Amino acid sequence: MSNKRDYYDVLGISKTATAQEIKSAYRKLAKKYHPDVLKDGTSDEKMKEINEAYDVLSDENKRRSYDQFGHAGANGAGAGGFNAGGFEGFGGFQDIFENIFHGFGSRKNAQRNSGPIPGDDYETAIKISFMESITGVTLNKEFTKYETCPHCHGSGAETPSDVQVCGKCQGKGFEQKVVNSIFGQTYSQVECSECHGLGKIISKKCHECHGNTYIKVKKETKINIPAGASNSTRLRLQGFGGPGKNGGPSGDLYIYIRVEKHDYYEREGNDLYIVVPVSFVDLMLENDIEIPTPYGPQKVKLKKSYQKGQWVSLKNKGVTTSRGTGNLYFRIQVIVPEYSRKENKELKNIFEKIEDNTNKEFVETVQKAK
Repeated sequence: MSNKRDYYDVLGISKTATAQEIKSAYRKLAKKYHPDVLKDGTSDEKMKEINEAYDVLSDENKRRSYDQFGHAGANGAGAGGFNAGGFEGFGGFQDIFENIFHGFGSRKNAQRNSGPIPGDDYETAIKISFMESITGVTLNKEFTKYETCPHCHGSGAETPSDVQVCGKCQGKGFEQKVVNSIFGQTYSQVECSECHGLGKIISKKCHECHGNTYIKVKKETKINIPAGASNSTRLRLQGFGGPGKNGGPSGDLYIYIRVEKHDYYEREGNDLYIVVPVSFVDLMLENDIEIPTPYGPQKVKLKKSYQKGQWVSLKNKGVTTSRGTGNLYFRIQVIVPEYSRKENKELKNIFEKIEDNTNKEFVETVQKAK
């Protein structure tokens, strides 16, 4: 007995899921368990399981076999392990079996072809500045949208009378095929070669869409990027994907946000980090200084202990998202400012009177270390 999980459960979909739903579920999981995202060492195993499930369920023949026989069917075992490959040494018996069973399910496929088919989902990326990612921004962008042809209303024909029932299949979308074999004469149903399963023929194509049933239009759309957006943020524009078929809806457009790096701030989750240069005079006197934040400068009283390199937090001055608000952490970098010649002379007179053994004590400590 196989210990494999049900492929539908692996992708998190129902057994009645459409091909588009299967594809969307796979894309979502592939991004979630990508090695660059999932770094706990389980990515390879997860992706192996996801890819295996998608390989079977995205293929109509494999999926049909899996639905009927489970994992054994997906591996080519068929019913009870039987398959035509067992006759490979008997001069083309495998071809005979393929011909006999070739049409099974073809009627269903033909009918499915004539029904509404959703369009593919598209993807694109938008760059925003670091500060725009913190505060949020609304952008006006122009995208291509597929819309039902206003002239033929999606029929693809110049006039309603130009849509005719297929004479070859009589509108069924499939035709019967006779197969002669050692088992006698059998019948299978295959997609109509004339109408390709649609059951209708267009004698004169629409002059507006040239028979495509849709037209391309440019539409300016507002993209609302929320405050706290990051490189993992994904937005959806419904109906801006690929064109549907047979009256099916257009797919969606997924927009991935790409945040440009900031010259000073660094972000980790909802927290921000910044290194602030501070004059040694301000530090020595423990003066008040200003720390830059995305929401304006914040006054902070310096402490001499800050020179040890620790990160000091400013609560709720980080990034705000649906998960809450982070903190801003700053670390000071002590610098010696450029003073005038007169100021340097005055400082020298002051510091010469102060005995500073910092360097001497450090050297002695190092020499004593074992």
